[in-house]
Amino acid sequence: MIGIDNKMVKKKHKNEFSTLIDILKLEKIKKVFFISTVLSLIVYSFLYGIWKIPFLNLGINRTSEIVMNDYLFLILISVLLSLLIALIYYEKKNALVLASSGGFIGLLSAICPVCQSIGIVAFGSTLLNIPTAFLVPYLGFLKLASVLLLVLAVYLKIDHIHGNTCKTCKTKKSIHKKYKEPFILRNNIALTLLVVWVLLAGVNNLLIPKAFATTSLVESSGGSVSLGAFEYGPKMTLKPMPLAAGEQPAIASYKSKVKSLPTISELQMKPLTGDAVQDVLNNIIPTGTPWYGTQAGVSFDDPITAQNLWAKGKALQLSPDEEQRWSRIVNSFTCDYCCGSPQNPTIITRCGCAHAGAAQGMAKWFVKNYGDSYSDEEIYGEMARWYALWYPGPTIKRIMQEAQAS
Repeated sequence: MIGIDNKMVKKKHKNEFSTLIDILKLEKIKKVFFISTVLSLIVYSFLYGIWKIPFLNLGINRTSEIVMNDYLFLILISVLLSLLIALIYYEKKNALVLASSGGFIGLLSAICPVCQSIGIVAFGSTLLNIPTAFLVPYLGFLKLASVLLLVLAVYLKIDHIHGNTCKTCKTKKSIHKKYKEPFILRNNIALTLLVVWVLLAGVNNLLIPKAFATTSLVESSGGSVSLGAFEYGPKMTLKPMPLAAGEQPAIASYKSKVKSLPTISELQMKPLTGDAVQDVLNNIIPTGTPWYGTQAGVSFDDPITAQNLWAKGKALQLSPDEEQRWSRIVNSFTCDYCCGSPQNPTIITRCGCAHAGAAQGMAKWFVKNYGDSYSDEEIYGEMARWYALWYPGPTIKRIMQEAQAS
């Protein structure tokens, strides 16, 4: 049946588009396309962190808001991939390399980081973190590349069906005996893809948003930096805090506001670059090992191990006064990225994520071991420093949004 239909397609139509429409009208192909689209949407939305497996609460931990462009990207990728699968089923041949490339990049850009890693969670705990911070500047490029590769793969497949040819197989056969041209020069399709890829990379570098890079930066005495209405430095960080009674948010509908906080650890400030985003990233996201690192067994350079160790602090026994102090700190500390959002921040004692548990354990550890040396605000600030490490992307984005709004 498929072979007969293929002959009918080639006889009735003169161009690739009409051939594609005719193929999609076939009953079997319509079913394959529909089923593939539904399955692709389910898989991609799961990888994007839109939903988790019920009861197990297993899924990708997304820490930033999903916007309309994200949904459009998922739909487009799913439709293109399903279209390719339907054409492959029609022709009953293996997928093109471009198909797998486009699908892989689409997969990668779908689950690409919203913070420093892809976090796989279940039962309220983090099972696995895959560091992917280096990909953050290239998210737009990866998405564009995935769409274009899949479009090209679909075109080549339908062109092959329509003309019964393989354009990717057309290479020059006449090669000089003493000189063999590189494959990239002998294959027109490969050369074209390389040129397109280079052009896209160049355009992408121009389009990568230098968000809020014009926000004023002023280096103050003591190594601290003024960023709009904020100030951060070696022993000072920034974090959203719940609005006080009658306090107005910097951004409409937000229920918390970024404020400067003193910290317990001290960072070595890196020289200013003139790029506000990069400077905040360099000096708000901590690196190295704090002075208490050996005692607590933690390091800023190993955030996941530190997270697990801090969580054990919840088992510490406190005196009634210490317990009251600890409760005051943790019941005013919000999660704005995982359990909650800027519009609806969640107090960490009501949040089941691993970061919230680690922050509660950390607060107990400091109250127990250094309660006489540091204030509630400094303990709060140190917790904020670790939260910036666990959520660098959302933290920087939030700070810069409010710096420009102030």
